[in-house]
Amino acid sequence: DQRQELRWEIRERMLCKPELPSKPQHLHVPNAYAVPTEKKRAALRWEVRWDLAKGLIPKKH
Repeated sequence: DQRQELRWEIRERMLCKPELPSKPQHLHVPNAYAVPTEKKRAALRWEVRWDLAKGLIPKKH
C-alpha cells in the first residue's frame, strides 16, 4: 500500500541523516564579578551612621 511505502521512505531518510557541520567551540571566559558581601555593606552603613551621628560629612569611598 502507498502509505506504508511512503512511511518507509521517510523512515529511511530519517535514519541516514547527513552529518551536520560542527559548531566552533566557545572559549570559556572566567567571570571576574565579585559579589559585594553583606558584611562590607553593613560596615559601610555603620561608618556613615556614625559620621552622621557625630555631625560629620561621611567620607567618600
